[in-house]
Amino acid sequence: MLVVEIAQITPPVGLNLFVLQGLTKRELTWIAKTVIPMFLLMMFAILLIYFFPSVVLWLPQRM
Repeated sequence: MLVVEIAQITPPVGLNLFVLQGLTKRELTWIAKTVIPMFLLMMFAILLIYFFPSVVLWLPQRM
């Protein structure tokens, strides 16, 4: 799910960028620059899940 969301916010095809552009009437480059912190957080989360899968598997293992 994280990878799909990253695909939705990264240019040149990021559909969510075009939606935000329509809502805010800002330039696409401005929107892409403001999305960078969220992109970095999602990349960090993906790396965390990749190297430490027990982080996301802890709760399902308890059931």
